[in-house]
Amino acid sequence: MINTISVEFEPADVQQLLQHAEAATEHLPCMGDQFVAKYYAGGKVITKNDWPDVNQLELSRIPPALFLVNDSFLMSNGINSEQAIACVYKNGHIPSEQQNESDAFALGSEELPTVTRLLVRDFSGIETAQKVRITFEHDPRKGPVVTLELVDPANETPDIRVVSRRQ
Repeated sequence: MINTISVEFEPADVQQLLQHAEAATEHLPCMGDQFVAKYYAGGKVITKNDWPDVNQLELSRIPPALFLVNDSFLMSNGINSEQAIACVYKNGHIPSEQQNESDAFALGSEELPTVTRLLVRDFSGIETAQKVRITFEHDPRKGPVVTLELVDPANETPDIRVVSRRQ
């Protein structure tokens, strides 16, 4: 049995988040970034108590991206001290309507990534999209796969990109 959840966002809202992320000089890391040497000074992971020291990450080296948090909202990973964190909620909802509407629990927390990073480059071609659709599929034998689809009714073949796959 394969479980699937899809969420949609308005392209204009997503474009604003992409601009926010690209304009920032520093970016929030995701969990996996603590293990990437190129994000540390000197190109080597700095450890403390035998574990990567995330306080030593150089935030200016983290790439601009959007984070999909659970299946509820997209947020820019751009850090801007003059602005709150920029985010948009799925399907045009506002935050107060979102609180108890996560579909993530239907799949189970171990099956849906808590945060999925989507790099800015993954969104190339968003200018002509009518919708941005992100789909989570969980196959118990293969694990989770996250795909990004830029929906353009004029294009007969959908532009679908696999953006995250657990190996």
